[in-house]
Amino acid sequence: MSKSTGVSYINSKQTVGNQTANQAVITSISKEAVRDLSELLQSMFDGIDDSLFELANSARTNNEQNRFFEAMREIRIKRKGIESQFSQSIHEQFQPANALNQQPATTEDNITRLDSLSVVGNDELEEDVAITAMASKAKANFQGPLLKFHTRMSRAYGAGNLNAINPPLEPKAICEAFAEACRTLEIEIKEKLIVFKQFDRYVISNLEPVLEHANKLLIRHGVLPQLKTPGIRGKSAPRSSSDSINSPSNAQTRLHEGHVSPDQQSGEGNDIFPELQALLAGKRHLATNAKQATHTPSALDTSALLSLLTELQKRPHVNTATSKNAKVIDIRSALQSELSHRNRDAAQPTAFSQIDEDLINLVSMLFEFILDDYNLAPPIQVLISRLQIPILKVVIKDKSFFSSNKHPARQLLNALAKAGIGWGESADHSRDKLYVKIHEIVHQVLDEFDGDISLFARLNDDLAQFMLREERKAKIVEQRTKEAEKGRIRSRQAQKRVETIISHKILNARYPIPQVISEMLKNGWSRVMFLAFLKDEQEHQWNTSVKIVDDLIWCLQPLIDTKDRQRWVAIVPKLLKDLKSGLENVSYSTTSLEDTIAEIKHELTCAFKNPENIITGGDFSSESTPRASMETAVKKQLASRVKDTSRYEIAVDELKIGQWVEFELLNGNKFRCKLSARIDEADCYIFVNRMGLKTVEKSRAELIQDLSKKKVLFLEQGQVIDRALNAVMSNLKQKADS
Repeated sequence: MSKSTGVSYINSKQTVGNQTANQAVITSISKEAVRDLSELLQSMFDGIDDSLFELANSARTNNEQNRFFEAMREIRIKRKGIESQFSQSIHEQFQPANALNQQPATTEDNITRLDSLSVVGNDELEEDVAITAMASKAKANFQGPLLKFHTRMSRAYGAGNLNAINPPLEPKAICEAFAEACRTLEIEIKEKLIVFKQFDRYVISNLEPVLEHANKLLIRHGVLPQLKTPGIRGKSAPRSSSDSINSPSNAQTRLHEGHVSPDQQSGEGNDIFPELQALLAGKRHLATNAKQATHTPSALDTSALLSLLTELQKRPHVNTATSKNAKVIDIRSALQSELSHRNRDAAQPTAFSQIDEDLINLVSMLFEFILDDYNLAPPIQVLISRLQIPILKVVIKDKSFFSSNKHPARQLLNALAKAGIGWGESADHSRDKLYVKIHEIVHQVLDEFDGDISLFARLNDDLAQFMLREERKAKIVEQRTKEAEKGRIRSRQAQKRVETIISHKILNARYPIPQVISEMLKNGWSRVMFLAFLKDEQEHQWNTSVKIVDDLIWCLQPLIDTKDRQRWVAIVPKLLKDLKSGLENVSYSTTSLEDTIAEIKHELTCAFKNPENIITGGDFSSESTPRASMETAVKKQLASRVKDTSRYEIAVDELKIGQWVEFELLNGNKFRCKLSARIDEADCYIFVNRMGLKTVEKSRAELIQDLSKKKVLFLEQGQVIDRALNAVMSNLKQKADS
């Protein structure tokens, strides 16, 4: 064997060994990814079951209800097959034959696909749109973890770069794998889109932890452990209402986590900036000593730093964030870039002082919290985030911003956040007075702030006066709404009570009630009882109206005993008179009222004269048993779903009037409203929007159910800067401890 042949043989063996090792890594990652996604898919199917059940529960027609129940049944039957096929598809994405078969679409391919759209059915088109929307959102939200994972996987496959592979766990591929697995479902497009919506909610929206887990496994196997992807950050998932509810004591937790003390929250507390600086020191790089040994640039003075910030603030791209593309600008990188540009021509280079660098980092963290704070509506988040540079200017000049609730700039930020908590996205922002006002204030700060902090105080006063006027108008509307709702609920209670009592008395009569009397009670006397129920607090007519029904039914039964017959003779004349008077008061069929009374008199007389002729077909009270116990399929299924909801019950019971909440509809849309009234006797919670108009009505059980399914979020109404400081300090302490 020649020397070259021997070297070639050794290299070949090494290559085979590396490929075997890499294949073992890929197989390990594949198993973990399939397991993680399968767990999410199982949760998703439970969510689909709940959603379809709710849709069936609120269906308007029997056909619609049956369709939803049929879809639920179809999904339950085919669930295992879908799970199995989906897992197999994800596993196949990791196979080298698929991952290394990269065939990007050409222009001709795209043209062919566009041409084919004309013959694609509407249902298929709607599916494609849903899949594309899910995948695009996930790819935008999880750029960082995706890029790290795909880069490491390209190394594991031995590819030169990302363009050489078709990486697994690509959001579009995951969505298409699920859609393909659902081909066997024989359900209509409406129900299928609900399935896709739940897949987006439970699986695709939770893709980040799956990717992070896979990245950690790759690092453990030594695949690019030092890989960095600067400037890309996955979007944090919003905190759900149950996260806060699950905590046994939020107040104690905050104290243990290093949150701001009550003294600081109430006004002038201790200066917390030195403590924040100390915590930030743990994050600094240790390379500063080496730099100082060679060359120490002079510190940039305050006026120069403020000048840099002013220049940066004037640039158009700084304030172009939208609610769909909200991000906090990296001030430090932008300032460093500007400073480097200036240092090129400077005789003496300069750098940020340590205290200025700490201030820049702290303000960045505060505004990152604001953009991640789910209690603020996204458009309001974006507007407030534009104040990052002006606030940095403020804290450079006045560090009491961090410790004093009475600081004008801090008060303005808190007031803006409070004003916008109930704001919902409208079709045209320019027509919404609140949005326009907040927009004006933000741009006044951006255009006019020159270091005079009193500007924040003036704008805060202006906003307070505006909100006072808006709240006065809203309170008037809200009061009218509450009164109207209380009246409506009272009427509904009366109607239900009357129907229940009349039905109960008719069904529980020992002998059959003649039809003419039954019709009169249900369609005429029920109105008399209805009005008596509403007026009962003033006129006490309710018991009288019920007693007349009892007397009438008693007089219709066969009476043999002499005392009973004497009583019948005594009460019937007054009974007929009361019936006629009551029916006249409710305008009961005035043209036939005399005939109705005559027929009732005839039935009463027949019962009195011929008691033996009354049909005695047994005890009619048995009729009530099946009706009283009869429940719909929906109610039975609802009862079977009752679980341990004690913590949600406590949260609902502690819900205060004026508390803002966010409801999620079945189509995924969300709206914000506040609790306006709680009517305990009717088990009714009335919610209104910020205009005072009713938006939704819920029972206690419905609220508990919504809370357990994360369909409602109880919003925090505390000061946003206080919460931001709490979160920053807690985060820094956790990192310091670790």
